[in-house]
Amino acid sequence: MKNIEAIFAQFLDVVQILQKNLNVPFAGAVTETFDNLENGKIKVEMGAPDKETVALLSKKYQELNYDKLPSTQKYMVFTLLTLKAMKEDGRNYSQMPTPPVLATVVAMVWDKLITKTELAVVDPAIGTGSLLYTVIDQLVQSHHSQNKYRLAGIDNDESMLDLADVGAHLSNYKIDLYCQDALENWLIEKPDVIVSDLPVGYYPIDENAKNFATQAKEGHSLAHELLVEQTIKNLAPAGYAFLLVPNSLLGGKLGAEFMPWLAKKVYLQAVVQLPNDLFQNPLNQKSLLVFQNHGEGAQSRDVLLAKLGSLREEKSLVDFNQKLNEWYTKKR
Repeated sequence: MKNIEAIFAQFLDVVQILQKNLNVPFAGAVTETFDNLENGKIKVEMGAPDKETVALLSKKYQELNYDKLPSTQKYMVFTLLTLKAMKEDGRNYSQMPTPPVLATVVAMVWDKLITKTELAVVDPAIGTGSLLYTVIDQLVQSHHSQNKYRLAGIDNDESMLDLADVGAHLSNYKIDLYCQDALENWLIEKPDVIVSDLPVGYYPIDENAKNFATQAKEGHSLAHELLVEQTIKNLAPAGYAFLLVPNSLLGGKLGAEFMPWLAKKVYLQAVVQLPNDLFQNPLNQKSLLVFQNHGEGAQSRDVLLAKLGSLREEKSLVDFNQKLNEWYTKKR
């Protein structure tokens, strides 16, 4: 069996051939390549790709033996190509796929708080879908159950949604995807769970920001702060949110205003500071913020406050799991 590096090199070759001939961004060529391979046919529109390229790709696609590759390898290659696409196409940091190990942390906390599996789950900043799919993967595996989650994703970037669509197909997940500004009215049912790695930065549409209590007193508002409020507005009563947010939102001058406001709106469950070595820039450091919306059956509890050690060491997750168990079994 070929190793993943050799398989990746073959995929990279066909993606670059298609990108050059179609003159599209790398992400677009990745999406088109997997569409071609999944459908067993090379898509041609208005003579592109040309006949010579179609012939070359047909030969190289056969050499891939795509239908015989395990689904795990397909998804791994797709993930690596997505990472390359983010760099090649000059995407900003907030559009990078969330590291799988952070999905593990989310799934660990989720597993303590939520037992039902027939739930509507939404990621309002889905990007490539890596966080959502990896969390669901881990939950399904830990429960040894079928996937009964009703998934939906929102993003204002169509090329990201194309990648998310491919990722869902490779993961064998059904998902509804919506191309819209997540700070506008959502077109979906109120979800039971919202999970998201929130994009960090300023929100340019001041007129819409006026609809939020967390709008800035002057200048542009913070998109990630508005998205937390939007999460609360759209979350089902007693629903849960698992949000990766910048540390600056939880502490300092901003946190001094934001956290008391948040504590009145929801039942805080956990704040888990993620390891510093995951983030090259200290300004990008994040924490996992977990809360439950008010509603029938919702209740307050002691808030889990934790700081994860380096996830390069297996002991860090073991220690966190122990602390998680102690917190969960503690009397409310």
